[in-house]
Amino acid sequence: MANAGGFVEQMLPVITLIATTPRVDLLEQFALPSIRRQSCQPSMVLIVSDNRRLEASERQSIRSHLPGIDIVFLENAHSPGAAGSWNTGLQKISQLFPACYVAIIDDDDRWTANHLATCLKCSDHGAADVVVSGIHVVIDGQIKYTNVPSRLIAQDFLRGNPGWQGSNTFIKAETLRSVGGFTDGLTSCNDRDLAIRVLDGPAVTVNFTGTATVFWQCNGNPSALSAPRSAQKLKGCAQFLQLHEKRMSPADREAFFDRVETLFQWSRNDIEAEKYRLAVD
Repeated sequence: MANAGGFVEQMLPVITLIATTPRVDLLEQFALPSIRRQSCQPSMVLIVSDNRRLEASERQSIRSHLPGIDIVFLENAHSPGAAGSWNTGLQKISQLFPACYVAIIDDDDRWTANHLATCLKCSDHGAADVVVSGIHVVIDGQIKYTNVPSRLIAQDFLRGNPGWQGSNTFIKAETLRSVGGFTDGLTSCNDRDLAIRVLDGPAVTVNFTGTATVFWQCNGNPSALSAPRSAQKLKGCAQFLQLHEKRMSPADREAFFDRVETLFQWSRNDIEAEKYRLAVD
């Protein structure tokens, strides 16, 4: 792994994993330039296409953005959505690199040029199971606020997301495998669901970079899960409630519903109705 700064001793390879519907235009505008600029280049990039196979011309265009980096193109072999796509990628990664860090980036998000180097530097020479970096939240092209977590517990993710999301996921493949990967079929809230299951595990070591190296495009695209009144977000929130509401306190439930209404414009009644619909389908 190339290192412009010379301060990172690589203990484990880093594999970058991207799930896309596909949205090649966003990949080429955001994620791919971020990967190319990394001072520590990943050992491989896996791009998993969800709804259709990437055309040869699209694959060629993507390769042109990442010269000198090995790229593997896959098609989602599980339930449609990010979870199935990531699990498809994880299975391939486990075959090729059983011991590695998996660094996820969404197709419409960005990393600073030192993101991978910073995560590696803060991994204690590969001892950490998870390294969590801070996130700049970008709305309408402007950084609205920055979240730099220094402590995370599973209970926090019942209410909302205190700072572990898709594009700052930097985790050992072994740790992902130990919890069964992502929850297949969960249409959103995958980051929170994963965080709960990983943080519930015994002896999981989580390190923090103490700096923001990720730019999350919140509500940045009408097709994004985070878009206001996204049907996938509604379904995902209802699914998440089905999975985890038994451990929610009344205060947790209030905070959960308030956050969804504020960020995504779905009310408590909307989510409860969707949860009922899912139960009877």
